[in-house]
Amino acid sequence: MYQDTVTIFNKKPGGRGEAPIWYPTVIHGVNLNIDRAAIMAKYGTDSQDNAELHIRYQRDGENITVAGKPWMSPKSWDKTEDSITFGTDDFFWKGEWDGGIVTDADYGVDGFYGHMNRTHDYVFAVSSVALYSVIPHFEIMGK
Repeated sequence: MYQDTVTIFNKKPGGRGEAPIWYPTVIHGVNLNIDRAAIMAKYGTDSQDNAELHIRYQRDGENITVAGKPWMSPKSWDKTEDSITFGTDDFFWKGEWDGGIVTDADYGVDGFYGHMNRTHDYVFAVSSVALYSVIPHFEIMGK
């Protein structure tokens, strides 16, 4: 357990006439469950999610850190590469991204997320997030 590596891609919306930007964060030591039967057993047959991702975090008072970056809720995220969030505009991929920051405009009409879906396995859009404190971790569901 907690032996997988994923890359979270946080989407910074583009301004007027600018394409969105994706900030990657590679996270080692996570648990990615892509067993559809296990997910349906836990969440019910109506579950449309295809992945369950567990990411441990560190807490210092009110501050939460993930992969060395401060975590912020989606509404309070500062939209920089120096922090991380888990929101429904974001996605994760089972793998280690080494290509740096990505601009949607470099990937045509479907953008970077569409490109990743077409060219890679195990790409999941974030659909919901839960924060647990007893055993400090995030549980992120993906489609």
